Amino acid sequence: MSRHQEWKMVHLLYQYAHRSGRSARPVLTEDELRNAGVHCDVDTWQILKDASVVKRVGNAFELSKAARQLVSTFTLAKGPETDQDIRVDYPEAFVVMPFSQPWSNEVYENLFKPGIEDAGFEATRGDSIVRLGDLRTNVWRSITQAGVIVADVTTPNPNVYYELGLADALGKATFLFKQEGSSLPADIGGEHFYEYNLKHLGANQQVLTQALRKWANERDNMFFGVKTLADAHHK
Repeated sequence: MSRHQEWKMVHLLYQYAHRSGRSARPVLTEDELRNAGVHCDVDTWQILKDASVVKRVGNAFELSKAARQLVSTFTLAKGPETDQDIRVDYPEAFVVMPFSQPWSNEVYENLFKPGIEDAGFEATRGDSIVRLGDLRTNVWRSITQAGVIVADVTTPNPNVYYELGLADALGKATFLFKQEGSSLPADIGGEHFYEYNLKHLGANQQVLTQALRKWANERDNMFFGVKTLADAHHK
């Protein structure tokens, strides 16, 4: 049974369930679900039933009230076939940048890494994550665990844009940096970004540290309170 089946069943029941016969409950019949590609085998729906997400009503299924409320409030993404859950507002920054540029290591080591760590965050870079499968799954894992994304968009780079797209879809806060004099594509040109000079990376490091500290301590974020909860949970 694939995660795709669970994800699809939930969304089909949310979007297309209807009142059938005398029932006042919005449902989809087993035939309707099968015709839409949901197998309806026991190992497909039993997990959802045990978790009070889906209920069986005769030869039909309905979404529970609680699950319907969640789907109506948040985007529930399928994600890769991984058990890694998303982590919200945790003081870890995932660095997205083109690591093949001649200036990449200098910028990471003298701007991003110290700027992130001085703010009390852990820094993770995309080219050093432990490989636990294909690259897409590893990038997904890293972005789901990070509280914020620090990205360098100085040069056009497909991998950078792909990772920024994932971060945006997951609702991750993003701090964009570019070198002075570089231009941005129209799609992100309107976003707030920080400019830096390769000759003055120390000054920009302080800018990043202050920005992260301010963001982490905002009333809606409280990143270090989240870390306290996480540490207590794992003891």
